[in-house]
Amino acid sequence: MKFVRQLGISALVLGLGAPFAGSLFRTQPRGLDLDSIARAIDEGTDHVSARQLAEWIRDRRPGLRVIDVRSPAEFRDDAIPTAENVPIDQLTKSHFAPGQTIVLYSQEGAHAGQAWVMLRSLGVTQAVFVPGGLADWHEEVLYPLLPANVSPAERAQIDALSHYFGGAPRIGAEQGSDVASAAMSGQRPRRRGC
Repeated sequence: MKFVRQLGISALVLGLGAPFAGSLFRTQPRGLDLDSIARAIDEGTDHVSARQLAEWIRDRRPGLRVIDVRSPAEFRDDAIPTAENVPIDQLTKSHFAPGQTIVLYSQEGAHAGQAWVMLRSLGVTQAVFVPGGLADWHEEVLYPLLPANVSPAERAQIDALSHYFGGAPRIGAEQGSDVASAAMSGQRPRRRGC
């Protein structure tokens, strides 16, 4: 299911870039490098996993700027720690400094993918997006479901990252736990950490 969602997001991003491509008989708009955009999508350098983003936030990666492109109301409701809210319609008015790593996210990734294309068309090359958005944050960072046979070392690593952000991993059939039940019902625990 996750592969299908990522495939759909990639198709959406490519589709959004199509209008910028223009006719075969015209040249590309100045500053828009469709070949590099296509290469980034093909190589997977256009996105970052929610877990990798969590590690960057925890490790206080220099120059990291996390941007939530959803509405202010959605942002107030639930957001990734350290994120700033820049709704997608305000993104082109924002300033992006050289050397920053821009990570975009939305509820489930589609708008973040669109925002990524927008930034690339403006020449911002150090941008990536979280393909599954906030949904991936909950599934991969706050409440990851680990197999019952997960190694103790891997479990400790995932436990530490999840707890840092106020979550708790679920193990195999342990889905009836209070934390997992809250996660499944859409309730969000208070954000902690960083």
